[in-house]
Amino acid sequence: MHDEASPHYEDMINNMWHGHEWLKNMFNVIPKIGWHVDPFGHSTANPRLFHDMGFEAWFFARLDYADSANRKNNQEMNYLWRPMSEHFGNDKQIFTSAMRDHYCWISGFWYDERFDGDDPFVTDMTLDTFNAPEKVALLVQYITEWAEDYRGNQVYMPFGCDFTFANAKMNFQFMDNMIDYFNEHNDANMTMFYSTPGQYIDALKKENITWPTNYDDMFPYADNPQGYWSGYFSSR
Repeated sequence: MHDEASPHYEDMINNMWHGHEWLKNMFNVIPKIGWHVDPFGHSTANPRLFHDMGFEAWFFARLDYADSANRKNNQEMNYLWRPMSEHFGNDKQIFTSAMRDHYCWISGFWYDERFDGDDPFVTDMTLDTFNAPEKVALLVQYITEWAEDYRGNQVYMPFGCDFTFANAKMNFQFMDNMIDYFNEHNDANMTMFYSTPGQYIDALKKENITWPTNYDDMFPYADNPQGYWSGYFSSR
């Protein structure tokens, strides 16, 4: 996951070359999906290079606040990026997915031993801390809101955040309880399961959705009207 604002394209290629070489030698795996959750803005050079590297899709989290709001209103958080189309037309297009609410847990489910977060998902009705119905209601509400911003019947939710999962067993027990209880007790005809970006892409392909298109860079990046991130590269 390299920066997209400052490096020369040769450095971007070299970074991916070394990473892919290591994955191929160590695991005999060639990645097909990019996961750029934290670069501060995105350039057309990157999806263009990803396409030539054999990627079929990529995901990112940091999207300009105004662009994000507009895309949510028009169900354009998933789209086809056609970089440098004046030269290549549709030849270099790549499926792109912008995360709705950053790359961390959704509100109400920040459960990790590294910090004081939210309460765990408690399914034991004999305990005073039993809260599973309330947690299910939060999940249904969130998934319903997310679905309004995306096309298709699939929704993905990231679980985790920076420096978390120090106690992976605890986190997976939390998710196991959540998934099992949610699938048995929600009335919204929703099914939750462990997944990957690749499974999400495969499921979308089966729905035969018409996707919007994007052609431009995504710079500058801003969190809010006073929170532009451009310039800090040169001012550090």
